Amino acid sequence: MGDGGEVLSTGVTPEETGRAMDPIARLTDIPFPTDFASKIPALSLVDATLRQVVFNWRAAKATLDFTHLAPMILAFTALLLGSWDLGSGELSGGGDYNRGGVFGSESGFLRVSGGALILSFLSLFISVSAYVLLISIFPLMRENLLYLIFGILAVEYGHIASHASDPYFPIGSEPSDWVGLLVSNFIMLFIALGVVRRSVMETRDFHVEVMHMHPDPRKMRSAKEDHSLLLWNVSLVLWLVFLNLSSWAGSHSIARPPPIGADLGGLVFLHIASGAIAFFFLMHLSWYPQFMMGDSSGGIQSRLSRLLSEGQDSNERVHEVGKCPDCGVSSAASMDENGKITLLCTKDDCGGRGEAGTECPECQGPLEDHLSCGSCGARTHVRAHFFSQGELW
Repeated sequence: MGDGGEVLSTGVTPEETGRAMDPIARLTDIPFPTDFASKIPALSLVDATLRQVVFNWRAAKATLDFTHLAPMILAFTALLLGSWDLGSGELSGGGDYNRGGVFGSESGFLRVSGGALILSFLSLFISVSAYVLLISIFPLMRENLLYLIFGILAVEYGHIASHASDPYFPIGSEPSDWVGLLVSNFIMLFIALGVVRRSVMETRDFHVEVMHMHPDPRKMRSAKEDHSLLLWNVSLVLWLVFLNLSSWAGSHSIARPPPIGADLGGLVFLHIASGAIAFFFLMHLSWYPQFMMGDSSGGIQSRLSRLLSEGQDSNERVHEVGKCPDCGVSSAASMDENGKITLLCTKDDCGGRGEAGTECPECQGPLEDHLSCGSCGARTHVRAHFFSQGELW
């Protein structure tokens, strides 16, 4: 979606995406659909969010197809099969609440009716298929999706643990009944905010610095705005909310003593609806970073993880962005894995890139081996912009 010829995760070039999106290809090309901030300045965040909603919608229409819809269909089917009786009567009847456990000859799992058992295994198999397909479609988020799946299991178990102490949780619950819910959500917040969000944000910064580096500060600011993650962060918060709502509704619908069929329908419907919405937001969390950064960032990693992975083999070089030796501002020079230094042509409306000391392949202008810093004005040789770059100490 940015400058250059990077390939997006969907296998189309930015030029093809631009044509498909008629012809808007950047967030900064989207006008604000609302202007609430003119009357209430505090609502400027709402204007910015709605602007990104429009951009995400146009980008999704241009890049997503049935393959991306398949995980959503599988997730909804799994929720339906695992949450509704569908003729078995197991959930509405409450089962045998005197028996529990999964293993052993006396486990409650062995006392489940045949129809309910089949539905349970089908739901489990389809759920796993939905997440596996999601991981395969968005490979850049593979590692982070595994973390989030672990967090999902923690949140669901937390709600089950709280309902095991009080079937009517949270109405009239004791403080001790909240332990399961609070601990599980603390684990999820650490994973979602401390690991996944940090990795996505720092990878975005790395992508902008490497793939959209330009000596003109105005173009750098525009590139950062194009890669805003405001709506992605909103999706993260909403996903956490609907995940907890779905987990609570599912646990609450089966936790009370039988018969529970009288009000089972409303809670089960809430569980399925909120669970489907939560999976939708999870898909957005997985899709947008890959759409925005494509394969150009080498994976969604935190800055520290990237440094550690790059430093595992001291004989290997990584793509480096030059920095002015005087003020440390990113320059128009970059060095590839083989030590070859290339420069971005500074002529207006060119954007070509070539090896230092040669001609620009686009406009045939000279690419000098000395650069003038756009920030402090210092003129230095391009190799001075990579002194000690990539070293931890």
